[in-house]
Amino acid sequence: MNKWLISLFSLLIFMGILFINLQENSEFNDEFNTNLANVTNEEMEAVIEQNPDIHPMRMALANRYFDEVNYSEALPHFMYIAENSAENELKSFALAQIGWMVFESNNVEVATTYINESLRINSDSLVARSYLGIIYIQNPETKNEGLEILNSVIQSNKLNKEDRDFINEILENYEN
Repeated sequence: MNKWLISLFSLLIFMGILFINLQENSEFNDEFNTNLANVTNEEMEAVIEQNPDIHPMRMALANRYFDEVNYSEALPHFMYIAENSAENELKSFALAQIGWMVFESNNVEVATTYINESLRINSDSLVARSYLGIIYIQNPETKNEGLEILNSVIQSNKLNKEDRDFINEILENYEN
């Protein structure tokens, strides 16, 4: 066997193991987080370059960049998922994340367009509803609607303690 065939075979095995691991560990309703602590961004980028439609890994990488506030790296991955995934939950989550990044760049109108599209696809998205509530609560004209949205989000039994505490803190600050 030549070295290129061995390299290709090794890469395919690596991608297969990662894909199986992603499929077993991905929970769409848990913010699309996958345990890839021992895989570098560069390794994930290499696998995604060879397999652009490996959406769970692409989402995990995009979320990693998002959490690092490295939006310039996160955006292309979220956009790819939003444009190419057949999975409504993935598509909705990606659109909500894009909306938040746009909001962070001070473009509220475009941000709410992305987030509303996310909600059109998945009206139960706690992430999109939370983002919309946070955006609305900051504007005196939409503050009451933001309060209503966040109060409905806080009622969900799907929120983890950290998210619930964060939203409660926002509500306490804006209800007064």
